[in-house]
Amino acid sequence: MQNYGVNPSCGIAQMLAERYPKVAEYYVPRIREVIANTRRLLDAFRQLEREVVFTRHGPMLPDGRDMILRRQQRDDLAREQTDRPTLWSKGSKEHQVVSELAATDRELVIDKNASSAFNGTGIDQLLRNLNLETLVVTGMATDMCVETTARDAADRGYNVIVVEDATATFFPDHHRAALSAMARVYTKVWNTDQVLDAIDS
Repeated sequence: MQNYGVNPSCGIAQMLAERYPKVAEYYVPRIREVIANTRRLLDAFRQLEREVVFTRHGPMLPDGRDMILRRQQRDDLAREQTDRPTLWSKGSKEHQVVSELAATDRELVIDKNASSAFNGTGIDQLLRNLNLETLVVTGMATDMCVETTARDAADRGYNVIVVEDATATFFPDHHRAALSAMARVYTKVWNTDQVLDAIDS
């Protein structure tokens, strides 16, 4: 839930409003709903002293040369077409988690330069150090980072719950398809209220 993806004043959301208003018409209101639901989950997890872990996606280096070549090429193409990349590097405003959902100093923030949080980071060991068995996954985009991370977590033996109304992508059919595919084998797909009821009980 980084500025580049969900803050309407910068990054992708701003670009969509300027260049692809039909997509923005769906995506921007959806992202506001997702932020609100994620905030509800954060508040509940913090109140109950459950672990909260953030991941941030983007290159570690300003020129992006630490990304895989296909990703570098995709960003080059995006700059040609829209005057901005699809990802922003660590340290930029766009790379930061939106202010409504910012991490506290007691919460892990893990930077990744791949779609899955389990590729190129030590997240698996950190989660096991925290004695976590079940992961509740939120974020964007449902059919990209969320799905790839959730599948990788399931393959490593975690119980995974993807929160359908605290995740988003650019097209509703892509969102539904990703959730359907994950729910078949890999994860549970719940809504925010179901998660809140479960952790409350």
